[in-house]
Amino acid sequence: MKPALALLLILAPFVAFSQNNSEILKKSDQLVIEKKYESAFQVLDKADPKNNDPDIVVAKENIVLGYFVTSIMHQMFALKDLKPNENLEDFRGKQGSYSMHVYPVDSMINRLIKLHPDNYKLYFGLGNYYYEAFLHYNANWLKTPEQLFELIENNYKKGIAIHQGDYMIYYQLGYINELQKKYQQAIDYFKQSVSINDKYATAHYNLALAYIYAGNPADGLKDALISIDEYSDKSYKGDAARMTADIYDAMKDTKNRVAYLEMSDKIDPDNYYTLKLLLDIYVKSVDPKEKNVLGRFYLLDPGNPTIYNDLNNVYSDKQPELITFYEGKLPDYQKNNKVYGNLNFYLAQAYINIQNKPKARECVQNARQAFATVFPKDSEVFKSLDQLADKSK
Repeated sequence: MKPALALLLILAPFVAFSQNNSEILKKSDQLVIEKKYESAFQVLDKADPKNNDPDIVVAKENIVLGYFVTSIMHQMFALKDLKPNENLEDFRGKQGSYSMHVYPVDSMINRLIKLHPDNYKLYFGLGNYYYEAFLHYNANWLKTPEQLFELIENNYKKGIAIHQGDYMIYYQLGYINELQKKYQQAIDYFKQSVSINDKYATAHYNLALAYIYAGNPADGLKDALISIDEYSDKSYKGDAARMTADIYDAMKDTKNRVAYLEMSDKIDPDNYYTLKLLLDIYVKSVDPKEKNVLGRFYLLDPGNPTIYNDLNNVYSDKQPELITFYEGKLPDYQKNNKVYGNLNFYLAQAYINIQNKPKARECVQNARQAFATVFPKDSEVFKSLDQLADKSK
């Protein structure tokens, strides 16, 4: 009986501390739910001011990385308690009065790893820290991207050797390998991610993308289709449908390529990349839907030269049709000198292409007059007009 009683007396303080620790973490988690990020951090900091408890140190890390208002090289973090109707994005990167905390996660966790070498949470926490540093600072941090990739992978692997990683850890391992063009490794990690959580759309999307980059697009079709179903955000969902169209294009399946581009357009209307691809297909196939897409594509940004250059490429063999379209737009933009100048500038190019030099000269003059109210005299646009004028002589 005595040895058992002695053991109970020895364990009692640790059990009490563990229960107290659990209550502290729950209280902090509840404050995070209430958007009281500064208060949540203070609860943890008061419980472990010297950062000796692995669970609390990692919990603090989760708060500063996930909810900072301002970060200075991910070594100092500003936190703020928000009101229920306030969002973190409304304050990030903006000046204000915030509590600043010096919290160099990497040095603290590395110190704790020496004391707790079998604690998988510390390795996962350190890997997460380096991953977030890469996402936030990329090449402008204390270490190079290459060094960060190595630190991320090494720490995640050490944690996995002790304890099964979750789907996000495998996804992040896949992502950094994809960035390094290690496509087979990326594929293997993404597969592990979706095997743990088959509802995580981004892992399916990047798995399909890795197959495309690896030169095996057909192998990614299943995951591309799953990502369409699983995404809820319309821009991501539309992007996944467009990627699926790319896979069908690689498979020489024009019918499904068009179908998924049209699906992408329906999900996320007026996306620049989707409309550009659809317009090119419709022009080449003489599809009656061409006119509608042409008008929508042009209206994305009629003052942007990129739109005109794209249209010139799509209609390279059909300059008269492009001229008719531009001429039809001129009355709509007579009071918008930037757009009116662009229309005349690119009309001049098109007229030169079909050898109608008198019309080209007229358009050059109209563009020059319109741009004179928009650009300074030394703008490169006037040098381009001079070149068009020479070609139209």
